[in-house]
Amino acid sequence: MRGRAQPLGTGVLTPDGWRSIGELEVGDLVIGSNGEPTPVLGVYPQGEKKIYRLYSQDGASVLASEDHLWTVRTRDDARREQPWRVLETKELIGDLRSSHYHKWELPLLSAPVCFPEREVPMDPYALGLLLGDGCVTGTTTPSFATEDPELVMALEHALPGVRARWKGGPDYVLNRVRQPGESMTIANPITDVMRRLRLSGCKSNTKFVPEVYLRNTAETRMAVLQGLLDADGGPVTQQGRTCRIQFSTVSPRLREDVVFLVQSLGGVAYWRTRPARGRTPGSARGRQIRHRHDAYILDIRLPEGIEPFRLSRKAEAYNASGGGRPMRFVDRIEPRGTAECVCIQVAAEDSLYVTEDFLLTHNTLNDAFIILDEAQNSSAEQMKMFLTRLGFNSKIVVTGDVTQVDLPSGTVSGLRVVQDILDGIPDIHFARLSSADVVRHKLVSDIVDAYGRYDASREAQEPKAIQQRGKRRP
Repeated sequence: MRGRAQPLGTGVLTPDGWRSIGELEVGDLVIGSNGEPTPVLGVYPQGEKKIYRLYSQDGASVLASEDHLWTVRTRDDARREQPWRVLETKELIGDLRSSHYHKWELPLLSAPVCFPEREVPMDPYALGLLLGDGCVTGTTTPSFATEDPELVMALEHALPGVRARWKGGPDYVLNRVRQPGESMTIANPITDVMRRLRLSGCKSNTKFVPEVYLRNTAETRMAVLQGLLDADGGPVTQQGRTCRIQFSTVSPRLREDVVFLVQSLGGVAYWRTRPARGRTPGSARGRQIRHRHDAYILDIRLPEGIEPFRLSRKAEAYNASGGGRPMRFVDRIEPRGTAECVCIQVAAEDSLYVTEDFLLTHNTLNDAFIILDEAQNSSAEQMKMFLTRLGFNSKIVVTGDVTQVDLPSGTVSGLRVVQDILDGIPDIHFARLSSADVVRHKLVSDIVDAYGRYDASREAQEPKAIQQRGKRRP
């Protein structure tokens, strides 16, 4: 485990949200590559380490030590269905391009993150639609703007007690359906929910996805994303290429929330900024409308099986071309000085866990063949620590000569103790070599035999010496 480390403040995803790696303890749960919680088996402080920031080409980044482990593969590895490689940060530095391509691909979530289910006050798809094309200022009746009657019907279906009344053009007013005998002072249900979610009064540049929807089940997060994409997103098709998804917003926080939704579902989101300054003004009823806020354009790729649209026309265009496969590649690695670091070990079969920006990394080496030589000079505690770090699909060979122990006086050799503790456990085999197995000069064999007889004689005499000392006592 030595050296595989991240700074104490690095974020690690848990079922309860992001936590600093320095806060984690044995038994805490973190999120693995399959999206499911996996327990922390060990926490190992590493002291001050040289730190680098690794960037992927979609803008994600995380800090790690120079000998931190990364699971990567090349395009040729993927094409030939070769297994993923495990390389240290320092092995990647200076080897990030193959011709004009990014060389090293990083793994993505194999399934959406499993957050605990939480009760929500509004249908998540309806919330996504309202965040995209709704108006919830709190001072007027909520409204919705769309040219797709299908979305109006979906909104009414998802919001019981609300009726969409056409006002003109693309505008609809979302009125409360009053029941006989009800007071007119009862708040509009949409307004009431938006106040509880602290969305009431939010404008286009301050909208956001409430935390109760962000950290919820995959179905809830997918429904919110579908509502946002049906309202303010769409498929982008190109001749001979798979279809990507585009989404735009002027809210920096909503941009971050959409990136979170996409990444938590196993996808990738790139974004760029269109500055308001210098853009050609729009027009409304013959008047020029200048852009007041920078716009953020997101290009999204989602994994197979995740449907981004419910609106028929968008879903048909997306499915006609296919969504392709989301991919992440290492873009650059930059030094960031030094920092106090810690290493964790997780119980996931592939040892991967989710760190900042949903990047997958790990601290243990699986599928390895490990040799511990001169094991007679390990203490019992050191031997236990070494053997309990065995990774999945790995093998350990421990070799040593108990006649050549160089430990301090009074320290028991771990190689001696382990034979009594582990003898008889399946998949563990002890091979004891005699002088006949020593491929050296014949004199060495005689010396080994002599030491063997000497040790056996001392062990036989030790009980007698103890008895004699007992008899001499007054």
